[in-house]
Amino acid sequence: MRVLQLLTQIHDKLTLLAAILSAIGLISIVASYVYEVVTRYFFNSPTAWASDYVAYALAASVFLALPQVTKERGHVAVTILVDLLPQSFARGVHTIVGLIGFGCLTLAAWISFQENMRQFTKGIETLAIVPIPQWWVSGFITFGLILSAFYMLRQSSPAQYSSNDDGQGSVG
Repeated sequence: MRVLQLLTQIHDKLTLLAAILSAIGLISIVASYVYEVVTRYFFNSPTAWASDYVAYALAASVFLALPQVTKERGHVAVTILVDLLPQSFARGVHTIVGLIGFGCLTLAAWISFQENMRQFTKGIETLAIVPIPQWWVSGFITFGLILSAFYMLRQSSPAQYSSNDDGQGSVG
């Protein structure tokens, strides 16, 4: 059980670090846009890298933030039918949905990882003024998907759900 607690703590700390890096990425996007505007319109000297950097940083920021959103159950969920079920059935449905989510996210992460490896082994670079290895960007997709997958697995546990006053299941 200690190993599971250690892995859970590592998972949570990695997610927090990723969320912080995501916020830094968003700040750097704003800064690079401001820099681009100033150099382009005030000094008539546009950058060659800002536009590409913004696209890469946005992709990275989104997938770095994804595990935190999944952890907080901030993703879109239509739960009206599950909320109408008795608590015992609702727990089962939540468990099944969590396991399906884990499976789908794990499959997506595996496919993404295979593409990362293809990009790495073939030396594929981005189509940009300043090209970079494409796996530098797509690696964030794999990272975000796999961390989110494990949150879906953790959330599929019936212990994650508690009862409220009306006897219906609710996320706890």
